[in-house]
This record gives sequence, C-alpha cells and structure tokens, in this order.
Amino acid sequence: MNRIFLAILMVCLIAGTAYGWDFEKHSIPVDQILSGGPPKDGIPALLTPRFATPAESGLEPEDRVIGFVSGGDARAYPMRIMSWHELVNDEVNGKPVLVSW
Repeated sequence: MNRIFLAILMVCLIAGTAYGWDFEKHSIPVDQILSGGPPKDGIPALLTPRFATPAESGLEPEDRVIGFVSGGDARAYPMRIMSWHELVNDEVNGKPVLVSW
C-alpha cells in the first residue's frame, strides 16, 4: 500500500514539475495542515451483509442504492449504509464480490 502511494506521489510530482506547478505556493501554513477523516481501519467494511425484502428493508422509493445483478441474483446496497461502511464483501452465485463506495 505504501509503495502504491509513493508511486502515485512521484507521478504527481513529476507531472506537476512538467506542467510548471509550484508546490511552494500555498495559502495555508504547512504547520496548520492536519490529517482529516477517520484513522486507518476507522471505516468498518461489511463482511457478512444481511438482506431483506423491499418491504422489510425500510427503504423509501426515493432511496438510492448500488445495484448488482449476476446470473439472475439481484442485490441492492443502500447508499445510506454504504456511506457509513464504504465497502461490502459479499458472495453472489458462489463468487466473491467487493462493492465499494
């Protein structure tokens, strides 16, 4: 993971230099830039999702979902749950599926 991050950072720096980006200019003092968001592993993935019928789910018709269909098996992952967890590890028709938001 760290190697991928460093590779992306290097590409950005090289591209930035080629395009004349000035990384020395900034409006916020560097010592005031803080890390934001949850810490590493701070967003729990759903490892064993539970499914319900539309009537049991409590979803409203206007609720958004990420839909997935494979071999006639349809799944809906509600956005209000995906916004909290961001990742779902599921199995559909015997095949592993990762749903990401």
